[in-house]
Amino acid sequence: MSSSEFPFISVMFAVIMGMGVVYILMAIAAIIRRGYQQVTLYWLHISWIIFMLLLHFHVWWGLWDLQSVESWHYFSYLYLLSGPVLLFVAVSIIIPDIQQSEKIDLRQFYFNHSTRFFLTLTLAVIWGLLLYPVFFGQADPVLEWLLLFLVIIIMLMFIKKPIWHGTLSVLAWILFFVWVLSYGFSLSNDLK
Repeated sequence: MSSSEFPFISVMFAVIMGMGVVYILMAIAAIIRRGYQQVTLYWLHISWIIFMLLLHFHVWWGLWDLQSVESWHYFSYLYLLSGPVLLFVAVSIIIPDIQQSEKIDLRQFYFNHSTRFFLTLTLAVIWGLLLYPVFFGQADPVLEWLLLFLVIIIMLMFIKKPIWHGTLSVLAWILFFVWVLSYGFSLSNDLK
């Protein structure tokens, strides 16, 4: 690919990812602004909001690998954009309308919306699993990590018991941090 194609291709990706980051940061600010009197915090809900923020940063960081794609067409471009769109939709599901005037219980909100949130996140992870096959014609170099994360997310989609949500969410965080510590510090295409 010529050096001018990648910046062009990545602009809309960046815009959609940026919208997700702004949405998350505005929600965090609104929760802080509303305070404990109007928002009942729940650690799992807050942890997934922060996780989604880090996941947005992580997906943006991973875009670097795609600079070596030699040929782009409209459908591969649309496929690339579908990941950030799914992440944005997931964020919009898990973040309540903090601007509303009544008291918000984030525990109740989390469990009322968790199935749709984790379904959308499952679709985003499947998108991530297919990036390397679509763009490079090979399996993702960290396929095992993505599959483990996918299993956790699918379990969270179907399980409703808070103890399991807590346990699996902690496992998701551990998996994410181990993955980042193992593979995520370098902007290079060394994984291919």
